[in-house]
Amino acid sequence: MTKTALHLNEMFVSIQGEGPHAGEPALFVRTALCNLSCEWCDTAYTWDWARYDRASEVRTVDVEQASRLVLSELPAHVRLVILTGGEPLLQQLALTELISEVQEERPDVRFEVETNGTRAPSPGLSALVALFVVSPKLAHSGISSGRRIRPAALNAFPPGRSVLKVVIRDGADFAELHTVVEACGFDRDAVWVMPEGTDPALLHARMAELVPLCIEHGYKVTGRLHVTLWGDKRGK
Repeated sequence: MTKTALHLNEMFVSIQGEGPHAGEPALFVRTALCNLSCEWCDTAYTWDWARYDRASEVRTVDVEQASRLVLSELPAHVRLVILTGGEPLLQQLALTELISEVQEERPDVRFEVETNGTRAPSPGLSALVALFVVSPKLAHSGISSGRRIRPAALNAFPPGRSVLKVVIRDGADFAELHTVVEACGFDRDAVWVMPEGTDPALLHARMAELVPLCIEHGYKVTGRLHVTLWGDKRGK
């Protein structure tokens, strides 16, 4: 019986709003804590204790408790669990154990991990994850390049089970995007470009600018369906 601790922020059922599986129902397991501090972060309540109360935002449980929570919240017809954050790969041992325990009861469920790509996945975790959605941050995040771009970590994600999802503000970001994609070794067919923002009107305007550039350079484009539907409401 494992007692590895897992720091959680929230858990909810919604639809995946971004990337290759947009529109698919999923259980979101949002972990607490992050090793970056992006200026535009829309989940700062997972790490910014100057603005949010850690005692209210972080629930620490052992993996057995977390597994029971996941199984109780996961509808029978939903077969996707998304481990997001914060930065989930700060808690790799706990997540490896969690996936194993959940899949003992629900072998039909697959797990995806959303990560900033600064930590390489362990072999044990990598073997259990169906898809890594890796989001390296660009300069507009306000973080130094050395902290946010780690080529060794980015190249450690398994080919064929990893995609890049890069937040873009405008066309001026594409030069840096090309550099990051080349450093990661990802094929452009596995790169999704996503407009930054939590306001539906702003997202629409930015999407209109990004689509022609994605067509020109061979990238895929993703919206933020949950933002279009619910704005920045939590738990959606």
